Amino acid sequence: MDQQQQDLFCFRSEASRLLLLCNTQLTLSLNQSDQDILELSQVFQNLANICSKLENEKSSSSKLDELHQQIQHSVNNGVMAFQFYDRLTQQLSHIQQTMDQLSHLIQDNDNLADEDKWQGLRTQLKNSYSMESEHQIFQAIMDGKTKQQALELHRQLEQQQHDDDVELF
Repeated sequence: MDQQQQDLFCFRSEASRLLLLCNTQLTLSLNQSDQDILELSQVFQNLANICSKLENEKSSSSKLDELHQQIQHSVNNGVMAFQFYDRLTQQLSHIQQTMDQLSHLIQDNDNLADEDKWQGLRTQLKNSYSMESEHQIFQAIMDGKTKQQALELHRQLEQQQHDDDVELF
């Protein structure tokens, strides 16, 4: 094995190992957060059950009705805020898949120079994305943007969407 092949082998081995490390850390983070989210979800479910019981109680107290409305509003907002976790889980899952597929691709000498395999990986990754933000970041990076440029473009597009959603009276 000549020096160039040894360098390639070292690169491939180290890149694969580092991708595995990142993937493992992502998996650990997801697993650790799952229990916390389950517990927090249970708290909100309990609050929702209390709201239902309050609603069924016939009470003349306007203060009780006001408290019920406040609790119900808070519970609804909290449940909607939990959607962040679903998005986070999807995004981290896609990152894990990308790292797995890349790791497998670079382990085979024949794949390293096979443009069709690399293009196939890109296509497969792009097709796996379900969120617009993932598509935006993917396209920016594939177009040669830096990480900062891609994130800034995404921020600008989100701001534009937010501005478009604001109704003027």
